[in-house]
Amino acid sequence: MSLRWQQWAVTDIGTRRAQNEDAIVLRDDVQLWAVIDGLGGQDTGTVASAALAHALAHLSLSPQLADACDQLDDVLLAVHEQIHAFSQAQEPTRLVGATVGVLRATATWSLFVWVGDVRLYRLRDGQFSLLSQDHIDESGNLTRLIGTDEPLPDAVVLRAQAGDRYLLCSDGLHAQVPENRLQHWLARDPVTAVRELVAEALVAGGHDNASMVLLEVSNGDD
Repeated sequence: MSLRWQQWAVTDIGTRRAQNEDAIVLRDDVQLWAVIDGLGGQDTGTVASAALAHALAHLSLSPQLADACDQLDDVLLAVHEQIHAFSQAQEPTRLVGATVGVLRATATWSLFVWVGDVRLYRLRDGQFSLLSQDHIDESGNLTRLIGTDEPLPDAVVLRAQAGDRYLLCSDGLHAQVPENRLQHWLARDPVTAVRELVAEALVAGGHDNASMVLLEVSNGDD
């Protein structure tokens, strides 16, 4: 039985940043969704996130999950090289990069690929789980970043089922809102959930841009 995916998404600048360096990719037609968090400040973070968003938005994906995994790895590494070259051309040389999380769903299996600290959570039968692991060290510094240092993506293969809800989000959300509140809202009406999660991030200080994609899985004939 095929599964149907519905998405609700939002990105917010927060209260402390001059611009929103996050980007969201929503491709319901091929069941691919991504959250991207640009780093670099001023205009450079938006350059990084926009380059990655453009590449993902125009990627021709194979219906086979293994091939799609290779394709996502290839496009992330290609954009890494582009961003790295851009940063080296700056005077003075600047740190420019992006973290990213990409969820790709097929008829039976799903794939989450990520670099950095964009997270994927799942709510299934009342159980709330973090399905990814941040690429950070003990000091809280990123150890993998598209555009600099080590860009190697990690991946996890998932078998979605009807009733699942997934939350794909940047650290501007999960660093501001406790997991018990993420779980609380993930179980509520999705339209309300994305609105209230942004509100809670802002109340907590809104120190960073906050972006999320909330996904609900149902039977295809529902």
